[in-house]
Amino acid sequence: MRHISGYSMFFGILIVAFSGNWIIDNYDSVSIYPKASYILFGIGLAIVVVTSIINRFSMYHEDTYVYRKDNRDALNKWLQNNRPFSKWLIGIIIIPLLFAPFYSWSLFFQLFSLYLLCGFVLAGFVYILRGDRVEVEENWDYKGKTKIMLELIDYRKHPFNISFFLYILVIVSFILSKQWDIPFYMETSGNPRYVTSLPTSSVLMSCLMVVSAFIYIITQGDFFGFRKAELSYDKVMFIHFVEIYCCGPVLLIWLFTVINALYVHFW
Repeated sequence: MRHISGYSMFFGILIVAFSGNWIIDNYDSVSIYPKASYILFGIGLAIVVVTSIINRFSMYHEDTYVYRKDNRDALNKWLQNNRPFSKWLIGIIIIPLLFAPFYSWSLFFQLFSLYLLCGFVLAGFVYILRGDRVEVEENWDYKGKTKIMLELIDYRKHPFNISFFLYILVIVSFILSKQWDIPFYMETSGNPRYVTSLPTSSVLMSCLMVVSAFIYIITQGDFFGFRKAELSYDKVMFIHFVEIYCCGPVLLIWLFTVINALYVHFW
């Protein structure tokens, strides 16, 4: 089962991200969310949970794939050659952006946002996949409660990262806000009180959620020609560092947004 679990996990986390981002982006344009939106979100969550359970009871047989080609070698070679891009690829990406404003500025910003998010995710994938397949583990000699905490947030062992739980919290609150008619005042008109808005920061957090889940995926089995990796904890710690700057503001803004909405609604 390990040879397909990575793909199902990736499919599930993408469903969570795309359906969740749709819920965020359409908060102001719907009076109540259609059932299909949060059912799809729930399906994505179920796929992630079920796949992680399957992985706990299945084994990866290293000998079976020992002679299989590793695309990591091609990636490292590409990085060493200063990352050359095909002109055709650049054209395919840029041309839709050039023509989108003639149709709609809304379409332009949607495309730009999509490209930006895909760029963040791809950059995260490259960071995780580059280098040796088996990395040298640094001596993170922690003891006691610190060691227990670091093991709980070691994304090589499970896909349930901090951004995953916080993202679920944000999406559920958006859905309940519409269901219970308690509107959120998020100031998305260009003058947000918190420098960034909750929707924008939450969508960016979805990228971090996907990248964090990919750490688990690639350490559990092969994925699109990339052999199962043994990542060092350094890369996990870098993700934790990014979480401080991404998840921290989201949590604070979400708390103030919810408290403000409840205060206005009940008082």
